[in-house]
Amino acid sequence: MTAEPALAAEHLSRRFRGVTAVADVSLRVPAGARFGIIGPNGAGKTTLFNLLSGELRPSAGQVALFGRDVTRLRPYHRAALGLGRTFQVTRVFSDLTVLENLTLALHGLHRSKLSLLRPWRSYRGLTAEAAEFAGRFGLAGRLSAVAAELSHGEVRELEVLLALALKPRVLLLDEPAAGLSPAERVDIQALLAALPPELTLVMIEHDIDLLRTVVDSAAVLHLGALVVQGPIREIQDDERVRELYLGRGAA
Repeated sequence: MTAEPALAAEHLSRRFRGVTAVADVSLRVPAGARFGIIGPNGAGKTTLFNLLSGELRPSAGQVALFGRDVTRLRPYHRAALGLGRTFQVTRVFSDLTVLENLTLALHGLHRSKLSLLRPWRSYRGLTAEAAEFAGRFGLAGRLSAVAAELSHGEVRELEVLLALALKPRVLLLDEPAAGLSPAERVDIQALLAALPPELTLVMIEHDIDLLRTVVDSAAVLHLGALVVQGPIREIQDDERVRELYLGRGAA
């Protein structure tokens, strides 16, 4: 008997008036997999992510999380079932410190999350947990830094940690290395390599060199349609990928 995939899309489509952004895409991502989604700009990658996470409703098709149909569930319901994500545009509390950002994220897992008028000292247990969590992923030395003062790479790392703090079983990362310097790409690569092996990772990324060090398999989109999917090294050598994504005649 085949185990249910961690995340599955079946004949997923999304139309915006006369434009089809995602066209009949089917994917099955096994639990614990490292899966990439690539394609040129306008291929429909982020729209697909928005369908998987519930930010958009599909025009047709279904989304399943560990075998459960979540097609009509809102994003926060999917999050409660173990689906986390980041966005192309970073979403952190820029006027709070790294420690405060992480503490608030961890607080979201507790029943007291709706009790907002509490003194900061009442969060001591959570702040200790947040500090330990940051230390595991290389941000221990920046706990007191205000998010607005962080480098672009550090903000990207913080955003990934905020998603991880909610303890997802499936994590969607939308271009985590976008706009990073070579040194910052090394840092984000190290963070991704340190992710728990049981976590299922689905990542959009244009940096093929980074992608092939992180993911095992990938799918290529073009004009909203699935062109090819398979092991990342086979994807790299596929002529259709060279023409559509890397450019005609790419080595």
